[in-house]
Formats: sequence, C-alpha cells, structure tokens
Amino acid sequence: MKRLITHLLYTSLFITVITACKKDTKAPVVSSDVHITSLWPSSGSGSIIVTINGKNFDNTVTGNVVKFNGVNAVVIEASATQLQVVSPENAGTGKVTIIANNQTVEGPVYTYREAPVAEYIVSTYAGDGTAGLVNGPAASAEFRNPEGVAVDANGNIFVADRQNSVIRKISVDGVVSTYAGDGTAGYADGPAATAKFNLPWKLAIDAQGNIFVADRDNFKIRKISPDGIVSTLAGSTAGYADGSGAAAKFMQPLDVAVDAQGNVIVADNTGHRIRKVTPDGTVSTIAGDGTAGLVNGTGTAAKFKNPSGLTIDASGNILVADRLNHCIRKITPAGVVSTVAGSGTSGLLDGDALTAKFADPYGVAVDANGNILVAELTNARIRKITPNGIVSTLAGSSAGFADGLSTTAKFNQPTDLDTDAEGNIYVAEVTNHRIRKIRLIK
Repeated sequence: MKRLITHLLYTSLFITVITACKKDTKAPVVSSDVHITSLWPSSGSGSIIVTINGKNFDNTVTGNVVKFNGVNAVVIEASATQLQVVSPENAGTGKVTIIANNQTVEGPVYTYREAPVAEYIVSTYAGDGTAGLVNGPAASAEFRNPEGVAVDANGNIFVADRQNSVIRKISVDGVVSTYAGDGTAGYADGPAATAKFNLPWKLAIDAQGNIFVADRDNFKIRKISPDGIVSTLAGSTAGYADGSGAAAKFMQPLDVAVDAQGNVIVADNTGHRIRKVTPDGTVSTIAGDGTAGLVNGTGTAAKFKNPSGLTIDASGNILVADRLNHCIRKITPAGVVSTVAGSGTSGLLDGDALTAKFADPYGVAVDANGNILVAELTNARIRKITPNGIVSTLAGSSAGFADGLSTTAKFNQPTDLDTDAEGNIYVAEVTNHRIRKIRLIK
C-alpha cells in the first residue's frame, strides 16, 4: 500500500512538472490578420500618393493588391506596416481594400474631390463693337474686322486691322493708335503713315521689335522696322515660286511667325504649304507639296489643307492650324510633319488629342507652360492642348458676344491669339470688331 501511494505521488509530480514545462515553453500567440488603421490623406483627387498605415501587409510591392472603391491602385512602396499607393483616377468615393497574405480586408473610405479647375474671365480689351477706324481710349476705339494680334516684349498689342488695311497699336495704358498704313487698300512701302497694305491678315514681332505682316492680297511679306519704315521682305504676284525677294511668289499668305534665327515662317493658305523667308529675303518651302490633303511625312512629302495659323514653340517646332483638315500639325526642325491634335473631321469634342475634334482651327499660340492655344473659327471657342495631349475648351460657349466667366462667354469668329508675360490671352475677334482678353482668376 505504501509503495502504491509513493508511486502515485511520483506520477502526479511527473505530470505536474511536464505540464508546467509545456506551459513555460509554449510560444506566445501572434495575430497575422491584415489590418488598416489609417489613410493619409483620406480625401483628394486621383493620381496623388496616399499612405496606408496598418499591420501585416506584404513586404513586397507585388504582394499587395490595393483597390479604391474597387478600382486598382498602383503600389509604389511596401512594408509590413505601411503602403504608399497612387490613387486611381475617377474611382469615386468608397472604401479602400487590400488583398495581402491570402487575406482581404476593408479599410476607411477615401473621398474623391475634384482637382482644382482653372477659371478664366473674358473681357473686352479694345473696340466698342462698331466697325470703323477710330483711335483713342481702348473702350471707344473702333476696328473693322481685326484679324491678327501680337504682343511685344513691353506688353503693347499690335493688331492687323484687316478691312481697314492698317496695323494698329494698343499701348500698355490702353490707347489705340494707327501704327502703319494710311487706311486705304493698296501697295506702297516707305514711312509708316503713308505706306499701304491690302487686307493684312496676321503679324508677328521679332526680338528686335520688327513687325512682319502677312499682306494677303498683295501676296507679300512686309516688314515694319522699329523706326517706322515699311518695306517688302519677299513676294511679288500671286503664284508659287521659291527664290529671293521679288522673285518669290505666294498664293495667299495668312500668318507669319519668327524663329530664333530671325527667319520668317509663312502659312501660305491656298498654296497648302509652309514657307520660310530668311532675313535677306530668300524664300524656300519647308513642308507641303501644294496639293490639299492630310498626309504626314517629311518636307514636301507632307500635305496640308489651307493652313491658316502658325506659331513656334520653345523647342523650335512649328505648330500649324491646318484649318480645313480641322487639325493642329507640327513640323520639327528636321522638317518632319505630324498631327498633334484633331481627328481630321469637323466637330466639337474634347479629350484625347488625336480623337478630339475641331471646326476650322484658325489661329494658334503657345503659352509659357507649353500649352497650345487655338482660336477656333466655327466653334467660336478658345481651345487648349496640354503637353500630355489633352484637349479642353478654355473659353467660349456659342457664337455671339458676351463677356464673363469663360464657360458662359461668347465669341464670334475668333481668328488669332497671343499671350503676354503674365499669361493673359488676347484674341482678335473679326466679326465682333473687338480685341478680347482672357484672364486667369484662380
């Protein structure tokens, strides 16, 4: 009996020791649940970086699937306690979901807010809307079908006042004067006050302050020096001929631009070509074979259809408002022609540049941020093409006349535009006989 009791005591002690050992050596329990504790920021637009804090995420970028309201986000950094992701565009407000380590977990709501939208206001800068030739304060001045506009380095605005056959100046203090031309259609070089133009269309200013004019119905490129002398740089009678000075011919020069070397680039409208005039007056053809069409390529292998406006960007590319192709084209310094924006059919459609639609793009400019601005004749709007290829309507609603916010303002046949050092946009508006101003207000 004593042996039995002793045996039972030893057995009980052994079991107790074993049990104690088991309790002492068991590893602590650690939860492996994926969990989201916070988002920062918890609201915003698409395409911003959002930090997700939590625990038990996968340490690798590819091991985490993150969705915003069901739309995949891009994971750019990952650790067990933090993820950095790019919020997807247009996902809409909803919960953030993470799939990691074979688990799916829902977190807080990410609230979408529209990115700030630039707002512009349109006003009348000069002209009272009556067709005439009246100088004086901008508000009471009169123009007759102002076709072209250019801003000089001092902020003065020069206007090709087409039907008056003169070049007008609007000073920085808002006074309109006649800069060149005697007000009667004709052809005469000499002092600005007695010179004659015949339907000057558009104009450009070089770094030295010379003004170059596409004198359409004289078939010439004219030059006005800073001391007020008008001369003919190139051109003679209607036709097509490269060559020097009066030996050259243009069909219908509508617009000019000046490159960094002082060459004058010409949009030869019914010649369906882009021409170049060197400072000594030698004319050559940059692009276009003279037949109307929409063909990309190099130099004369390309085709245009009534190119009506042009400008030069910071990289030396020539941008062309190819009017009856309803496109914006680009010519590189090597002469390669491509389509920047426009589907090639007339219409009104914003969005991706190559599917967007224009109706008679007529004037073109480039702002300080590299945006291409387009004066659109038939749609009565000012359009914008961003450097990443998105087309939007910057100002204008329907044909007519109305100042005000850009979305309700009205234009009637805007033909040309230019910008000043502050980013203000000036528009030549041929049918309303005004120069309009578009100003950013936020």
